[in-house]
Amino acid sequence: MTTFIRKIFMILIGLLAGTASWALIELLFYFGESIKYHLLWNSLAGASIGLFFGLFFGSAEGIILSDFKRSLRGALSGSIMGLAAGVFVVILAQGLLYTIVNAELFIRSVNESIIIPVFRALGWSLLGLVIGSIDGIRSRSIRKIGIGISGGFLGGLTGGVLLELLSKNWSNGFFARGTGLAVMGIGIGLFYTLFESSRAFGLIRVLTGSLRGKEYIIVMKKTKIGSSLNANIPLGEYSDVLENHAILKVHKKEVFIERSEGLVLVNDQAVLKHELKYEDVIQIGEAKLFYLPR
Repeated sequence: MTTFIRKIFMILIGLLAGTASWALIELLFYFGESIKYHLLWNSLAGASIGLFFGLFFGSAEGIILSDFKRSLRGALSGSIMGLAAGVFVVILAQGLLYTIVNAELFIRSVNESIIIPVFRALGWSLLGLVIGSIDGIRSRSIRKIGIGISGGFLGGLTGGVLLELLSKNWSNGFFARGTGLAVMGIGIGLFYTLFESSRAFGLIRVLTGSLRGKEYIIVMKKTKIGSSLNANIPLGEYSDVLENHAILKVHKKEVFIERSEGLVLVNDQAVLKHELKYEDVIQIGEAKLFYLPR
């Protein structure tokens, strides 16, 4: 998957997450009268949004890497983390709204001042911020958490602002909520990939074999290469690739490759540690990789 296709894919993942959470939110609105729109209703709404966004975005890495098991693990852990985060953030945002402007995060009255939509949009951005950071938390990467926070905040803010604007002009809140959630998902996916590209140290492209053409963005300080299920660049489909074959390390924005368990060739020369340069060709087992700096 190229970086351009990756952007399109993440946007679609966000759209699916927003649409799925919208469907469940509308069911909650239908039965909301019996719940009275209080703490329980807000908790269920936050859980719904967090669940679907965590599920879809959590499974994205495994799908991108063509790793079905990683995708399932990511979907499961992302769902659990997203559900918990959604409940916490919505209750927090709702509590702040009650305290500051005495308003609901989801329910709107006809006579609202301009300040209430502003604070409500900020509540949505807080929700997007937490959802965007889930993948970084799962991978224990401070840089990915930072990228997720930035992309999630802007995505949530964009969706929240649009939701407020549409609610002012559309009499049908059903479509306003759906559009807002869909745009929030699209925004999180889009802004995440934009921040990811801007903060990347470099790019690895596979030149040979079944993964030919697939690209991996280097955003972490340490990137594992090998056949292990936990490898950041998994090459299990290639022969002579060990579980923890090599590792990419970043020092002062320079990318180095180090041998871990297996033989590493750079431009047909065996290396223990090598600073990668533009268009270096790396051989890991039977796989050949191409390095492009950012």
